[in-house]
Amino acid sequence: MSETLKPIGDNLVVTDEKPENSSSVLDVIDSRPSNQATVLAVGEGRVLKNGKRAPMIVKVGDRVLLGRYAGFRYELADTTVRLLSIDDVQAIL
Repeated sequence: MSETLKPIGDNLVVTDEKPENSSSVLDVIDSRPSNQATVLAVGEGRVLKNGKRAPMIVKVGDRVLLGRYAGFRYELADTTVRLLSIDDVQAIL
């Protein structure tokens, strides 16, 4: 899935996680995107002024907390992924 979308620089690809205790009634009322996601792919890191790359602080498989509307959404095969900057990640869970 994420092999077709390879992030560059300090960007990453994530997939939203559904809340564990969701019910169909709450899903209808609260249809906002999740603010928790799993990292599917990471870029190589931001290029610094000295030409070196800053290491990415997240890795594939990490669960992260981010803004509900952060990044750009793309449909890949049968799933929706988000492409966003590392600056949109608020915490690693």
